[in-house]
Amino acid sequence: MNEPYHNSWQVDTTCRQLRYSQYLIYGQSQGDNLLGFAIDVNAYVCDEKICFFVSAERLDNPDCMLVLHCQFAKQVNMQFMADYLQQKWLKYIRYSEFEKHHIEWVDDELHFYYVTCSRSGSDSGLGVTGKIVAR
Repeated sequence: MNEPYHNSWQVDTTCRQLRYSQYLIYGQSQGDNLLGFAIDVNAYVCDEKICFFVSAERLDNPDCMLVLHCQFAKQVNMQFMADYLQQKWLKYIRYSEFEKHHIEWVDDELHFYYVTCSRSGSDSGLGVTGKIVAR
């Protein structure tokens, strides 16, 4: 995995303020489910023309379990990045039961914070919190 290029103080502060773990009422995804989620984001967001997948990082933080890093082409502006990520998130990536997201700009990066969850069977469910860091 490549070395992440995000501001870790900002990650902790914003994630703590958003408290997205409170929405994981069906359970938290782990292991292969988190890996699968990262693969889905890569497949739907990173088209290798304007957006490239850089790295994924799992955190031991229920408010920000998965941080994904991507690099956009140089000609893409921040508003395009925000619109593009939001469209892909809402159309392809989010789970059907619930989603919430928050977008902010930190220096020269876009931070797309998210939580999504879904029931999966009778006892457990899928739930992911995290963010996508785009440059």
